[in-house]
Amino acid sequence: MLKQLCPTCGKYSYSADEKHFSPCPYCGARFSGKYGSDRRHEDRYKKEITIALNYQGQKLEGRSTDFSQEGIGMVIFGEAPLGLGETVELSTTVSRIKAKVIRANKLADKSLLGLQRIN
Repeated sequence: MLKQLCPTCGKYSYSADEKHFSPCPYCGARFSGKYGSDRRHEDRYKKEITIALNYQGQKLEGRSTDFSQEGIGMVIFGEAPLGLGETVELSTTVSRIKAKVIRANKLADKSLLGLQRIN
């Protein structure tokens, strides 16, 4: 069990994992021992769905990892030629969404993307 100091109220709470974002039992602020305060202002929901990503005429397929009202996390297998701030169009079986790349991590065999919805 790890003792963690809340960055908001300064009281201690306990967690089994320093990377997991947990709410403070005193003030409710979400934080982790390793990453600090959670920068998202709303809850994320885990759901995997197939997503087609259209970028400059190129169609890439991926899967969602989580989503919220303002954005979506997704994984694309293979290299994704996307950089921060680029605009893409996402398509699912139900809807089409325009989004901006706010996080892009390129790994050996896949790319992890954080996308923010554009209204």
